[in-house]
Amino acid sequence: MRKAFFCTCAAAALLSGLADRPALAQPAAKPRSTIAQSLTPPAISTSRVQEGLIEFPLPKGEEAYGSIDGKKMHRYVEELAQISRRYRDNGHPKFWGRIIGTSGDHETNEWLAGKFRTLGLTDVRIQPLDLAPQWMPKDWTVTMTGGGKTISLNSAQPAYLADGLPAGGVELEAVYAGLGTEADFKGKDVRGKAVFVYSMQGLKNEGAVKRADSLGAAVVFDVSMLPGNMHYIAYPSDTKAPSLVLGNDDGVAAREMIEAAKTGPAPKVKVTLEVEKVPNLKTALVWGTLPGATDETIYITAHKDGWFDGAGDNGGGVASMLGLAEYFAKIPKEKRRRTIIFIGLDGHHNGPDGAAGKTWLTANKDKLFAKTAILINDEHPSTIVTQARPRYYPGDELAWANTYMPMEWYAGGKDRPELRKIVWDSFRKFGVPLEFDPSPTPPASDASYFYRFTPAIDASEYHNYFHTDWETPETVPWTGLQAATRAYAKVIDEVNKRPLSTFKRPEDTGNHPDFDE
Repeated sequence: MRKAFFCTCAAAALLSGLADRPALAQPAAKPRSTIAQSLTPPAISTSRVQEGLIEFPLPKGEEAYGSIDGKKMHRYVEELAQISRRYRDNGHPKFWGRIIGTSGDHETNEWLAGKFRTLGLTDVRIQPLDLAPQWMPKDWTVTMTGGGKTISLNSAQPAYLADGLPAGGVELEAVYAGLGTEADFKGKDVRGKAVFVYSMQGLKNEGAVKRADSLGAAVVFDVSMLPGNMHYIAYPSDTKAPSLVLGNDDGVAAREMIEAAKTGPAPKVKVTLEVEKVPNLKTALVWGTLPGATDETIYITAHKDGWFDGAGDNGGGVASMLGLAEYFAKIPKEKRRRTIIFIGLDGHHNGPDGAAGKTWLTANKDKLFAKTAILINDEHPSTIVTQARPRYYPGDELAWANTYMPMEWYAGGKDRPELRKIVWDSFRKFGVPLEFDPSPTPPASDASYFYRFTPAIDASEYHNYFHTDWETPETVPWTGLQAATRAYAKVIDEVNKRPLSTFKRPEDTGNHPDFDE
């Protein structure tokens, strides 16, 4: 994954006017505008989403792919979200999901192996992997006091690998630093203080969190300016000071309390953060195979882990992988030119202490990928279209549309133009929108490990609900799951019409012309 990627994505509405109410007072929920459907996820009900989505019709001559059923795959997304929620409800209310090394991870492994067996895959196995001590935040709180009032900043979520604080926490003076540019910090003494910086997806990355840390901040709050009050887990900030993400509503409340102080004493922020590094945990790769007529291979991978429901990232990818397994399992072995190997990857939502599966696969690449035509990494294949603060709408909203987002994509690199054309044509044929130009390297995904030594394909989307507790199954349109999976199936069929030499390169041993782009 992209290193220390610290964008803060947030989405739709929670409570407004926090700065004017005591911490324990909970006002009645009121929609921000006519656009708001709910103040708790999902923004729109499952039934309304299911019925309102636009289904792309099967192209003429491609009727064979009609058996790939988006609604069935969406049920897999729902089942994976239920695994995450069981882990949450079993004593992990704040840091939850299909967390690598936990009971949620192990339940997912058994679930996926069972699906592989039911679909008729062979050599189904769960391969255990040892983990380095895993970062696990146990509990945290953030309150802010000023002008005789106290508010709770309940959307606070520590960035991955943030260090804990001393027992009992710390109480710090609050400092507002805007976008966190050099100009915003000019003339401000932030040493030993709680610094609030504000960012939004689409704005230039100012490096605000690291800048605050370098200037001596004791705690840094990175506030998303997207509508809402999401809990968002960010990648490691690589800072000495603990960094936490705040939703927009809490960030506005904090800023308004700082503004209200004017020439008086600055508000105080009380922060507690208890973190453990848990040793001796295990994760696993989950394998399944569809033997083909030759010993040449096609790999399909999807990471199993996810924060919160992890519906789009990566319940959708696992569901799509299962849709491909079901489709090709119905084709006789003698008509499958190449053996198809499916791998449920452990994942990457555990920073530099993770990547156990990808590390093992890379170490064994010569044995595994010597005759691999392509590797498809199935990641974030379907995400509902959202728009932040639509023009002329009266409220501060994320509005939903009845279709799915375009995707970043990568298909083997610039030295495989035929593979790029196959992917472009297949996705276009089945109604999957792509950016006009492929990424020079794979989108931030598990394929970023594999493309150096095997022809890798990846198409992913990083939406407004990415890594948040609002990334529920409703944000994964079954229509997009269906279209993307049909397109991937078409890609495999087209690749199987070509000899291995069309895609495989003798130099696929770790170097790649795209690597340094």
